[in-house]
Amino acid sequence: MAKKSRKPVKQPTKGKTPPQGLNLDTEKFESIHQVGGIRTATFDYPNPSGSATAGCRVAMVDTGSGLRFVVALDRGGDIVEASYNRTSLAYLTPNDYKPPSYAYNEGLSWLNSWPGGLVTTCGPRYMGGAREEDGQEIGLHGTFSNTPAAVEMVVNPDPQQGKYEMLLSLIIRDARMFGPVVEVRRQIQCVLGRPEIRIFDQVTNRGNARVAHNWLYHCNLGYPLVDEDCKLIYRGPVTYVWPTELKPTSKELPALKTVRGPLESHRGSGEEGLLLDPRADRQGIAHVGLINRKRGLALELEYPIADLPRLANWQHYGPGGSYVVGVEPYFGSLLGKNREQHPWAEQWLKPGQSRRYQLTLRVLDDPAALAAFARHDGPIQWA
Repeated sequence: MAKKSRKPVKQPTKGKTPPQGLNLDTEKFESIHQVGGIRTATFDYPNPSGSATAGCRVAMVDTGSGLRFVVALDRGGDIVEASYNRTSLAYLTPNDYKPPSYAYNEGLSWLNSWPGGLVTTCGPRYMGGAREEDGQEIGLHGTFSNTPAAVEMVVNPDPQQGKYEMLLSLIIRDARMFGPVVEVRRQIQCVLGRPEIRIFDQVTNRGNARVAHNWLYHCNLGYPLVDEDCKLIYRGPVTYVWPTELKPTSKELPALKTVRGPLESHRGSGEEGLLLDPRADRQGIAHVGLINRKRGLALELEYPIADLPRLANWQHYGPGGSYVVGVEPYFGSLLGKNREQHPWAEQWLKPGQSRRYQLTLRVLDDPAALAAFARHDGPIQWA
């Protein structure tokens, strides 16, 4: 009997057309990991003795667009390594993927385990510098980064069925007996063929008493995306600059938006930075980030200004490789409610109350897209 000829795979049904620019021949691959998708694994952590112990659970994501990144499941589902084609996007510390530990929640110990990375979440109760607040000792940047996530769902794309989205769904709990109990439900979404990451977070007070709530996306950009003469994109009134003894004048402020080379004044823990209330577009969406003209590349952060009404820009151009720019949208206070008089400085969640956040990180390499992003830039001045 003659074999029937194999019919070509039909185009996606129900209007599920491929993303613009994605050109896949679904007759030529069987495994989604040949063209993109999500894999989970565990990274070993090397000890000084040369041996290796269990490190962190991770999810490795390939968007099929040239954008690849690693989600540290044991560190709240934050994003560590990230690259676009041949360009690394994120700053990484020498710590590598250390296993999380609540011991790192005290004082400045957070720095002993922080891997750096494209997105580090700070909160969910407190963030900013180590201090005393509300009658308790607060560690640097809160507990989120040292809290493991439970994996609720991993969904890979299936182009043969017209499904191009991939999804990682996580639950992170900051909890103790007698409270507080703060639950974070996180979804990380990507579309095959698009160089962007969408993060959706819902933070809920599951306890029976109100809790303080602050939330920040510590987006750490590194070399070679970050280099001399790159331009930072944001606009709005500046409310605070550090170090405070080097307070720039209104004419000097704009100079902070141009990336500099390694500085002797930043050796060790030297740094500079500013806090501002960023301006959004007419739809209430903020567009901030960095453009590297030499590479024809940009990283754009897009989010509703109502979710994250404040922005920090941390600059640490340390010699010897400690070279990083932080672009950090946030809600609440980095300085602490005792140190600043700002409408957003003191925030609480009532029992059962939730706040939702969304953040899109997008890589741009098209000249027209770079020009459109640059139009969101503007002046900064003292509030």
